[in-house]
Amino acid sequence: MKSTLVVLLIVVASASTIADITQKLQNYSDHPFGSSMINLVSVNMKTGGSLNELKQLLQQIKDELIALTQLQDQESATFTRRSQVDLAKLQATLEQAQQDLDNQRQEQTSLSNELTTLQTRVKEDQAALDRNSRGSNDAQARLDSENADFTTKYQDYSDAILACKEAQRLLLNLRGEGASLIQLTQDTKSNLIQTKENFQKIKEILEAHTKKSSLTLFQPIIEGLAEMTTKVNPETLNNVLSLVARLITALQEGQDQLESNHKTQVDNLSRLGDDLRNEKQTLQVSLATANNRLKEIQSRLNELDGLINISNAIVEVTQLNIQDATRINELEDQEYSNQKVSRQTEIDIVDRLIEYINQKLSE
Repeated sequence: MKSTLVVLLIVVASASTIADITQKLQNYSDHPFGSSMINLVSVNMKTGGSLNELKQLLQQIKDELIALTQLQDQESATFTRRSQVDLAKLQATLEQAQQDLDNQRQEQTSLSNELTTLQTRVKEDQAALDRNSRGSNDAQARLDSENADFTTKYQDYSDAILACKEAQRLLLNLRGEGASLIQLTQDTKSNLIQTKENFQKIKEILEAHTKKSSLTLFQPIIEGLAEMTTKVNPETLNNVLSLVARLITALQEGQDQLESNHKTQVDNLSRLGDDLRNEKQTLQVSLATANNRLKEIQSRLNELDGLINISNAIVEVTQLNIQDATRINELEDQEYSNQKVSRQTEIDIVDRLIEYINQKLSE
């Protein structure tokens, strides 16, 4: 009977203890840690355990919870620092990639503009080179024509002067023989006729390329020679000799003028040819330089296409990495915040229980 009463008292006391503890932790009764701690204290008190030992155990649990909280704070701070460093590195990588991309695109635009300008310049230089080639060919053709024309005309003058000198010798011989006093021999008459015909031919030849006043001397000479084929009149002979002498002088002057004009024309055409050759060399150098630069630009543009693709890829990947890192940081921060709240709740529960034990010890 007595033992039954003791058991009953213990049961009543235990029930009272659990009720008191539950009341003390009324805000944490549904918390898993709170339920565990209630069971721990209840079991200790049911079995008659020492309250001081229970208090020491609770204090140890609290200390461990505080230490764990501090460790989590340190780990969170370390993670935050590392995350900030990693994010800073990613941000620097992104900014550098974006700067590289901007620089590459600017260079691409600049080179594309230069490429267009050079392509226009190449077309212009090529057109100028074609004109230069046509001009050189024309200048050479004019020079060849001038030389051929000069050779022909110079020879015509030489032939005319020679004919005049032969006529002059014939007429001087006639005058020396006193031909006016004797009957003309058949040979002399034939020579006079041939000379007249030669003068007629020379006159026609010279008329084709000169309008000099010296040509007017031919006709009276021809007429005088024709007259002397029948008889030699000293006055006519002397007049013809005088005209022939004047004609020789005029033809020599004409030949000298022809040679002078030819030299001037050749000098001008040669100078033109030199100018065109110099221009050709300049254009060829300019064209070669432009074409080489075009190759360099095209090569660099092809290279830039690849670099821009790489920079774009780096920018996109880095942006994704920053998004992922930011999301991980947010999740980690949320996890840390939840753990800190949970840990503080556990510390509060232990504090309530220690307060309860202290209350029991003071009774």
